[in-house]
Amino acid sequence: MVPAPSAPHAAHAFLRLQRGAPATLAAQLVEQLRRAVLDGVLQPDHLLPSSRELARELGVSRNTAVAAYEALAADGTIVVRPRRAPVVAHVPARAGGQGTARAQPAAAPPRLSRSARRLAAVVPPDRLDALLGGRARSRPFGVGLPDLELLPWRILERCLARRFRSMSAEGALHHDPRGAPLLRRAVLHHVAVARGVRATVDQVFITEGSQGALDLCCRALLDPGDAAWVEDPGPLALHAAVRMAGARLVPVPVDEDGLRVHVGARRAPRARVAFVSPAYAFPSGARLTLPRRIELLSWAGRAGAVVVEIDYEGELRFDGSPLPSLLGLDIDGVNDRVIHVGTFSRSLFPGLRLGFMIVPPALVRAVAQVRAASTRSPPYLLQAALADFIDEGHFARHLRKLKQATRRRRDVLLAELGLLLPGAVRARAPAGGSVLTLDLPAGSDDVAVVQALAARGVDALPLSRGVARRAGATRATGLILGFGAHAEPALLEAARTLAAVVSEAIGAGERGPPRGVG
Repeated sequence: MVPAPSAPHAAHAFLRLQRGAPATLAAQLVEQLRRAVLDGVLQPDHLLPSSRELARELGVSRNTAVAAYEALAADGTIVVRPRRAPVVAHVPARAGGQGTARAQPAAAPPRLSRSARRLAAVVPPDRLDALLGGRARSRPFGVGLPDLELLPWRILERCLARRFRSMSAEGALHHDPRGAPLLRRAVLHHVAVARGVRATVDQVFITEGSQGALDLCCRALLDPGDAAWVEDPGPLALHAAVRMAGARLVPVPVDEDGLRVHVGARRAPRARVAFVSPAYAFPSGARLTLPRRIELLSWAGRAGAVVVEIDYEGELRFDGSPLPSLLGLDIDGVNDRVIHVGTFSRSLFPGLRLGFMIVPPALVRAVAQVRAASTRSPPYLLQAALADFIDEGHFARHLRKLKQATRRRRDVLLAELGLLLPGAVRARAPAGGSVLTLDLPAGSDDVAVVQALAARGVDALPLSRGVARRAGATRATGLILGFGAHAEPALLEAARTLAAVVSEAIGAGERGPPRGVG
């Protein structure tokens, strides 16, 4: 039986042990003594009672006191000496501790890298706050969100459970930085059929979504100060990856025929990398025409540059078959200078965090080396389950279902916006994908409109944040609306809220004739 505690020694009256607490008595003693040393309550060379005396003072067993002293001696808080009482080691007291003799200078704030500081100009505070706050919500008109109701959850669950039950040594010991061979084969077969890609399994890398692929491209291809073409307007996530590499963003405008290659060649003729979305430029939905594709690849060959092809919802094309990949073009040298990037986050769900990239043969070893030195491929179980999902035809069936639902929602939303929007606002109808763009009158504050929408339960992205700032140029303003994740009733209700907020923002009371499509 533990004896009742006697009055503690005056020098150690701050020690208060609680029987029945989650932490053991020895752990409480360690924590309180260590805190007293760090706060300066116990000064260096302070003589502590022996373990026997401390146990008697606190009414605990000697084993408890010995265990506490041994733990404190192990991390250098105290010095235990044979046949002598322990003493406090020379541990610097924390600034502001009650036992410090004089005020300590204020601690300097931690220094950030240049890459981290560059991101402040790319990622708006409200977007970062949403990520840190975990506000992963799905409400109209959120961008980049899939409709989870359309997913064949039971089939995905069966694929995952089956792979878990049959886990082999190959999966348990998987270490190839390119990813699991079975998923790389499944991905290659899919993109060869759906996108006309010509490559080998050795060229395929499995990544943490498309953002993981873009980050890997930047690490492997860009040095600080290098020029990199990006589409204007374009996604902020790509801008962030390029900035993190210390490269110089070169905005290249996009028109109805896609990237204006001649403008990029004039602004940065020796750029190291060109990031493009030939099948679906975000957010306009423009496709890169064949003459522009040939022009782009010809420039890349002359400049010794690499073209990173981002397949942003390229499979969700409503009129005809999806456009072929740049890797599907029968042009000499195309396989030497094009990296194809794709993702399953938009067609399945973002939390899956699985994407892929197809790398030119000459770059495979270098990219694999960078990958092995930074991050490894996603969990093998997820890769194996997704490979089964693709090989058994479930993914192709899901894409057909997703494409039909997305096109129907686009048509319903455009018709409703055509009836409700004021005449000064134009809606641009995409030929594919799950977003559309509203062009607001010149001088409109699209960020303020987005904030007003958010206050009424509707999400959107401001177009101006994805458009590069150029001196003397008129900055486009508008709204980027995602429509793929919600059924028609929710879209119609959100459209009414949108029309009311936009009308108030631009001061237009009259409705123009139906327009819907621009």
